[in-house]
Amino acid sequence: MTHMKSETNFMNDNTANLTTTPVRALMFGCGNMGQALISGWKKADGIDFTVVDPAGPDLEGVDVHASMDSLEGEFGLIIIAVKPQMIADVMSAAKHLVDPAGLVLSIAAGTSVKTLQGILGDKAIVRMMPNMPASVKLGLSGLLANEQCGDVEKSLIEKMASENGEFLWLDSEDKLDRFTAIAGSGPGYVFEIMRLFQTAAMTLGFTEEEARLLSVNTVYGSAGMAAENPKPLEELREAVTSKKGVTLAGLQQLMADDVLAGLLNRTVESAYNRAVELR
Repeated sequence: MTHMKSETNFMNDNTANLTTTPVRALMFGCGNMGQALISGWKKADGIDFTVVDPAGPDLEGVDVHASMDSLEGEFGLIIIAVKPQMIADVMSAAKHLVDPAGLVLSIAAGTSVKTLQGILGDKAIVRMMPNMPASVKLGLSGLLANEQCGDVEKSLIEKMASENGEFLWLDSEDKLDRFTAIAGSGPGYVFEIMRLFQTAAMTLGFTEEEARLLSVNTVYGSAGMAAENPKPLEELREAVTSKKGVTLAGLQQLMADDVLAGLLNRTVESAYNRAVELR
């Protein structure tokens, strides 16, 4: 996948804070998604991570604190990974830790750049919408930057995002919501399809363990082929479908009356509408 760059191309006053090595990064909150992300981020050169989370997650190579009380100095990169309703209180209490010319990265779902600017003021802000395969470096992150972000800020975020897989720069909140409905929520859809595929295999006499292997490896292998082959997906499907063959017989049922296509369209439309509601 090609990494898409935004059109904004300028330097700003934040540059010195983010080019000084190492960059001090402070992350508020570190749940399942946060842990998946930081497992890759901590491998990026030139960034030292500190996490504040009352749960005290066990993160190798990361300085973890139950509260911010013992922290000193300013951090050039602030990462917001708490629940949206907590952001204002957390950031108000952390003012003494925030470099005034630093960068803010938010992975808080449903919290727009405009809302963040209302809380944080005139700062360089990037919103990131990741997905859970980031935990195995196969993730895809949607990125949205405000006008205060320049090349240095974006380069730092790209370096981090690359440690979890691929990334895609987007140019509007609406595009990020659409990305969320497809890629952010997509693993959930795929897992359910895989579950049903496993169940179908069991109806043909395979054990639960065998059926899971069939489902997971078939999807994994097919995705790997698609990732390596630039041909349209329709052509890849046709390449494995013989006339009057077994695959064709199955596809005729799967694609009958466009029921599956309609279901997937309704699925992503419903997810997008919910993302808009949360904005």
